[in-house]
Amino acid sequence: MIRVMRAETLKLRRSLVAFVLGVPPVMTFILTVLVQLSGESPGIWQFQMMATAGIWAYFLLPMTATGLTALLAQMEHGPGTWSQILATPTPKWQVFTGKIVMALALMALVSALIWVSIFASGYVGGWINPEEALAGTPPWWDAAKLLAKMFLASALLIAVQIGVALRFNSFALPVSVGIGGTFVAVAATSSKYGIYFPWLLPINMLASEASRAEFALMLGGLGGAALLAAIVIWLSRRDWH
Repeated sequence: MIRVMRAETLKLRRSLVAFVLGVPPVMTFILTVLVQLSGESPGIWQFQMMATAGIWAYFLLPMTATGLTALLAQMEHGPGTWSQILATPTPKWQVFTGKIVMALALMALVSALIWVSIFASGYVGGWINPEEALAGTPPWWDAAKLLAKMFLASALLIAVQIGVALRFNSFALPVSVGIGGTFVAVAATSSKYGIYFPWLLPINMLASEASRAEFALMLGGLGGAALLAAIVIWLSRRDWH
């Protein structure tokens, strides 16, 4: 697995992963600063943190998962190297597990960058216009816990995306699934069945009902782990020739 992960890391150096990782925190930073300077900010650190995390969970997180998983899969689909890689002595399950671990690690990294963006934007907005400086104490730990829960709840969404991306050669298909799921989530938000929709599980970490947030976390985390394991088994048994 160490060799597999090292190989995945080397492949990323020649990809657009830095761009995909950098766009979400930059977007949240710019948007939050502009909202704060416009006078439409909640004005309190805790509320602004929750609002920014909501933007991340509702829209940017699903789109980032879509881009990263499609990028990881296309490293092999594009040049058609699956047959060559799977013919090596490395067990197939390790190859696919390596892809999944890398996807999860990159999503965790983006979540950490979002955490930095939340506080950087708040301080910069207050520095540019002191009248719009945020009141209260910066919720460092609360933000870290919330983003960590959103990451865990997104495991099922990530599993769906990487399963589609690895299985099908087309770049457009997983991207279409990601975009479609994100927009369907808008309509499903008010539905009583929305709690079961993978794209809505991260945003449910902000639910006012503790039981709803706990259920979304359990479904996203445990459901994602189960689906990822099933994907590894399924892809390992598939004939790639």
